[in-house]
Amino acid sequence: MDILEAIEKLAKQAREEKIPGFGVADRILQRIRPEETKAASFIVFDLFAGVSAVAASVVCYFSVGVWRFITSPLMQFFAPLQEVRLW
Repeated sequence: MDILEAIEKLAKQAREEKIPGFGVADRILQRIRPEETKAASFIVFDLFAGVSAVAASVVCYFSVGVWRFITSPLMQFFAPLQEVRLW
């Protein structure tokens, strides 16, 4: 009976003990909420996309100008051979 009394005493002490008050809601809301540092990364991405678009536009503009002067790439390849006499 001594063991049962000890267990009952421990159970009574456990019932009388106060539960510590803590919450995880604040930590969860902090993770869910968008952080300001993440917003800064979108600014860098937007800047990079804008610079890339401007560079692509400049390259496209010059390539269209160059394309007008090239008649045919195949003819440019055989142009040096037109002066060679085969017979």
